[in-house]
Amino acid sequence: MKIHTPHIAYKWLIFSVTAIGVFMSTLDGGIVNIALPVMARDLNAGLERIQWVVSVYLLTTTCFLPVFGKLSDMYSRKYLYLTGFLLFGLGSLLAAFSESLSWMIFSRVVQGLGASAMISNCQAIIAKAFRGKDRGRALGGIGAMVAIGFLAGPAVGGILIQHWGWQSVFWINVPISALGIWRGIQIIPLFKAHERVKMDFMGAICFVLFCFCFLYGLDEGESQHWTSFLIMGSFAMSALFFVIFYMRERTSKNPFIGLSLFKIQAISYGCIVSLLGFIALNCNNILFPFYMADILHLTPLQMSLLMMPFPVALAISSPFSGWLSERYSARLITTIGFGFLIIGASMFVGIGTHPSFAYIITAQLIMGCGSGTFQAPNNNTIIGGAPKDRLGMVVSLSALARNMGAVMGIALSVLIFSSVRRHYTAAGADSVTSFMYAYQAAMVFCIVMSLAAAYFSAAREKRKKRQKQPKGFYETTTA
Repeated sequence: MKIHTPHIAYKWLIFSVTAIGVFMSTLDGGIVNIALPVMARDLNAGLERIQWVVSVYLLTTTCFLPVFGKLSDMYSRKYLYLTGFLLFGLGSLLAAFSESLSWMIFSRVVQGLGASAMISNCQAIIAKAFRGKDRGRALGGIGAMVAIGFLAGPAVGGILIQHWGWQSVFWINVPISALGIWRGIQIIPLFKAHERVKMDFMGAICFVLFCFCFLYGLDEGESQHWTSFLIMGSFAMSALFFVIFYMRERTSKNPFIGLSLFKIQAISYGCIVSLLGFIALNCNNILFPFYMADILHLTPLQMSLLMMPFPVALAISSPFSGWLSERYSARLITTIGFGFLIIGASMFVGIGTHPSFAYIITAQLIMGCGSGTFQAPNNNTIIGGAPKDRLGMVVSLSALARNMGAVMGIALSVLIFSSVRRHYTAAGADSVTSFMYAYQAAMVFCIVMSLAAAYFSAAREKRKKRQKQPKGFYETTTA
């Protein structure tokens, strides 16, 4: 049967369950990164091998997003989301008992599958529970939970590892997962599945392999050398699987994704904006800590404090931009967000070798405001364009664009930085000069990506035009 908009208090109870999953998966990233050095010692793994604890989790989470998005359109979103909690908790339990790197990597794969199931269903559940003006606020709240998870991760991880060892960073996920499952069973409605939605398993396999090979090549390109047989072969295989996937999409009666989705401008432009925006956002994530360590010679405590303004600004601006998107054009707010990113990145281009802490904090706050300002309205635009029987797939494609943008931003900025640094070093420049030229080049790339994202954001149709959607688009919550 159909039920109309739930009572406001009940909707925010549903939000609280989705927030638990988002917080847990975000917190886990920061905690595990802190634990890597201790883990490497206990598991007898070098730096290159222990990095797979992080990489395999990211690859698994990203590659399976569309699969779980499709499954959520076929079956109940509630059970898929709770399955994500179960897999994440199980993977955490296995990781806590790991005595070898191989077992740890397997555990992280299980965790990654759980995170993928939660991420691909989180915003879809919010879209079903929240309609109209309330949805922008809820999506902004999810952005705030992401920021809080990033903030808490390193601090919580440091305390846990110091007192209870690296195993404790995985143990903490078990009770949180149990809480999420318990509350989810009680609160999340049993959303009706769309029986006419079918899965093209061959198309799904080809898409997962395409994503894996492409992301593996990006992730390992710098360490393995971009022209090596392994990396070139990875990109070649990704191209082959993409061609097979594309042919399946054109000929299958039940295509895995359905390329017709990208004819909807709200979805196609929204995903492009997410991809470019997250490329820009992640240009500084890897390089800025090295700038603080190698150029400013700061202590780890000082570095962590100077990293905090970004997630603080994100946590504040994300709900605010969601609230603004309920009253003004999402296109306008998203474009303004990229304006903040351009200003912040320009400050990093001109940061020099002796900036004041006030200058760094201001630049970080502006970048964080830019991130929070563009995300919630853009996600709301994508969800608003989703056909009601493909909401899970559309949400997962949006998440896929964000994750791919993050990987591409890190890989491309590091490639630019390394290439420019080698050029100036070979030309006889000292280490500080070559570092600064390389860092500035990477941040110029960040500005270019932000400008491109702002262009696609501004090029979207106006709100009134976009509301004239084909019959059958998402309108009600079903149970």
